[in-house]
Amino acid sequence: MRQLKQFGFKPEWQLNGVIKDSDLKLPFPIIHRPRLGARLILRQYVRRYIKGVEHEVTDWIEEHAGRASYLLLYSIIYSEESMTQFLDKLFVAMYRAIMEKSSKIVLMNIQSSFKLIARYCPTKTY
Repeated sequence: MRQLKQFGFKPEWQLNGVIKDSDLKLPFPIIHRPRLGARLILRQYVRRYIKGVEHEVTDWIEEHAGRASYLLLYSIIYSEESMTQFLDKLFVAMYRAIMEKSSKIVLMNIQSSFKLIARYCPTKTY
């Protein structure tokens, strides 16, 4: 946290500050980039529920898959580049959800999730 606040560290995906927070376009309920404290707290807890989200995104009950896809989307928004550590299994689950073509909400959220992962995570990691 000290690096981020005191030293003004800019993550790799911000291109050393070229991309400003106001330039980011996020899904509807989130108007701007979440605050630092919220991002740091969620980064600690995402590892506890990401396996469940991976499983629920491919669920045959559309309501459960829809909720899991929203949770996945907002988890990516809050945890940003720390999602890199979960990409191995997460990509498989997202691919399965797309192949099932069950719900338009799930497909829309997965597509947005892929865009956000491409923004935040370095491509050489996956």
